[in-house]
Amino acid sequence: MGTDPSHALAVGGLLRTDTFFGNGTDLALLVRTASHGFVNGKWGIAVDLGAVARYWGTTSYGASGSVVIGGPWGLQLALGGSRGGHDLRALTAVVGIDLARLTVYRRSGANWWKNPFPAYRPAGERW
Repeated sequence: MGTDPSHALAVGGLLRTDTFFGNGTDLALLVRTASHGFVNGKWGIAVDLGAVARYWGTTSYGASGSVVIGGPWGLQLALGGSRGGHDLRALTAVVGIDLARLTVYRRSGANWWKNPFPAYRPAGERW
């Protein structure tokens, strides 16, 4: 959830979980700042910054961040990491499809696959 997707930059928040199989899950509360293109399912970039907590093993707290490059059709590449007290250190690389950017927020590819209910429409645009 965040600010209006029609602006040049959108700011929102997210809760992320990073699971380490056999150990536990880290919880992160992040603020995302994203470009207009990213938010609307086109080419764009987003930066996530916030706090992370690890409640398994030795409880520890720290900071987490990532840079996400988004492409059309919800494609994205995220590179990030976390660092905190005790053994809280992690590097991440994720390639995936963001379902919200593929469906509701998609404003690209309308010639092939119409989006009848986009998150916003510029004034004067009709379907």
